[in-house]
Amino acid sequence: MTRKLNFKQIEMLWTVVTAGSISAAAKQLDVTQPAISRMLAQTEAHVGVELFERVRGRLRPTKALNDLLPEIERAQKALQRVNDMTRAIADSRGGVLKVASNPSLSTHVMPRALAAFRARHPETFLRFQTETTIQEIAEKLLSGEVDAAVLTIPAEHPFLSSQAICAGRLVAVIPADQPLARQRAVSLRALAALPQIVVGERLHFGMLAANAFARAGLSPRVFADVPTSHLACAMANTGVGYAIVDEFSVMENIWPNLCVVPLEEELSLRMLLVHAVDRPLSEVAKRFAQVLRGLYRTAD
Repeated sequence: MTRKLNFKQIEMLWTVVTAGSISAAAKQLDVTQPAISRMLAQTEAHVGVELFERVRGRLRPTKALNDLLPEIERAQKALQRVNDMTRAIADSRGGVLKVASNPSLSTHVMPRALAAFRARHPETFLRFQTETTIQEIAEKLLSGEVDAAVLTIPAEHPFLSSQAICAGRLVAVIPADQPLARQRAVSLRALAALPQIVVGERLHFGMLAANAFARAGLSPRVFADVPTSHLACAMANTGVGYAIVDEFSVMENIWPNLCVVPLEEELSLRMLLVHAVDRPLSEVAKRFAQVLRGLYRTAD
């Protein structure tokens, strides 16, 4: 007997794994718990292997299922792309905008840009996600999972094409009770005396800051390493230290105990619109690019 999984079974397995329980999966799939349990039992009987084991009352994927999960995830993404294309065909006026960004743009820049795009193109369905590294972004662009990405990290990849949108810089976020927080601008030398939260020692923002300190012959007092500007601000907001972040992540300072202070040293960066070389921007993505450029100063 040929042991094949259908898409319904694949979706059920993926939902149980990602939801963490049969009850949560049932809610997501809008079916009853007994229906999920029956389908899981039938699927295990069909493939002839145990896919989950119970550990302290909770389901845990077996090695067999863990081996299948990368392919199951790819199948889920492929099905989503089919659904997106179906949606676009059904509504040729709007289609689907599939766009990604790095996390620092997800708090202010992308919500503002997507809201402006929505106002001009209300019939378009929006699908937005964030990723931390260029490798993750590149994978989604090259696979077609997203049409375009808006980034403040360099897209140095042979199969990606970048267009500059606008220029930006790094700034310091300093607890409001610190004397340095009241200055118009702060130097790296002054900051080096304070405890620092670094935004990724091996990520772009962290490396920009670290290189600037090194060029000045300074050794910052780094005590914490976090992956995003948002997390760095959240920690700095408690008063434990300061962070150097990109200005786009704090365009609207939502942190009550933080002051955003420009650096005396110019640590510049750029906002980029990126797409795969072999996947030219879709018409929907081109419309989004126009809105994005209209909101931000075009880079030289």
